[in-house]
Amino acid sequence: MTGRTLLLFLFLVRTVSAQMDRGPSETVGRTRVRIAFADRGSCTASTRIALIGNTGFSLAATSVNGECLAEFFDVPAGKYRVTVTGDAVNVDDGEIEIRPLPMQEVEVRAKRTGDSISGLGSASFVSLNELGIPSSAAKEFGKASRMIAKQSWSKATDELHKALALYPAYAAAYNNLGAIYWRTGNLPQARAALEQAIVLNDHLAPAYVNLARVDFKEKDFSGAESQLNKAASLAILTADELNLLAYAQMMNQHSDQAIETGRRAHATLVPHHSFLHLVAAHIYEQRTRIRDSIRELQTYLSEDQAGPRSEEVRKALAVLQTQALPRDGSAASAQ
Repeated sequence: MTGRTLLLFLFLVRTVSAQMDRGPSETVGRTRVRIAFADRGSCTASTRIALIGNTGFSLAATSVNGECLAEFFDVPAGKYRVTVTGDAVNVDDGEIEIRPLPMQEVEVRAKRTGDSISGLGSASFVSLNELGIPSSAAKEFGKASRMIAKQSWSKATDELHKALALYPAYAAAYNNLGAIYWRTGNLPQARAALEQAIVLNDHLAPAYVNLARVDFKEKDFSGAESQLNKAASLAILTADELNLLAYAQMMNQHSDQAIETGRRAHATLVPHHSFLHLVAAHIYEQRTRIRDSIRELQTYLSEDQAGPRSEEVRKALAVLQTQALPRDGSAASAQ
């Protein structure tokens, strides 16, 4: 592995590690999430909105009012996937960012799919087990979410066990329990809890993502890629999840698939996908396609000029621009 390849590779490792290890951040007192339809229509009483955090937790779920508006309290700031259940709705752009403000309102675009049962898209699937959650169990789940927001893992675990004692088929509770075990380093229990979540609801995309995180910790990149592909078949992946998928594909030497993951992100409305250019740059550099590698780094900087990784990217770009590999046949230059 050349010095330039090693530079980009170590950069990718550090970036993915930082994405996986960060915990919930400052909480937001009140957040309102509105579903916006092109026809400006209303929602039914069965419609529920859930927020799936990039940190692995299903942090909140609540019903909407007639104006398709749901309110959440004490949610950690950060990026979330929004899913809609209980109604014939598909979310078009399901990633939102909740900022550390006292109160804010965010909007997600959605479209109707017709029949309320057969028309449900995979991202809107809700298990029959989830429909039967008693209020007492949901209350304990809510307490656990507040403890997760404070990173009080032991107390959150206790509350989730209470929720499961009240309702053993609570797939989201098993998912969150697995995410806590993963975060605290108990990988066998994390895997067991997440696999149970999938037994209860095999359409629960966050559980597959969390299993991929367990696989990453165990250096099982093949398993991680498989789990993330399964999640992608069920829901639109967030930027962080696409980053993990591309990284797993790269580690498995599925280079063409990793580059395609980046192209797919660009073709969708998923924001924050500039990291994928770094994956592509590393792959092209390994293939001695230095000009393509430079082009990917330049695109990264055009999308994230002042980001936390931009200075390191500029340094890597300067190395590639001034010291092209001999096999390339000529010095690469920026365009």
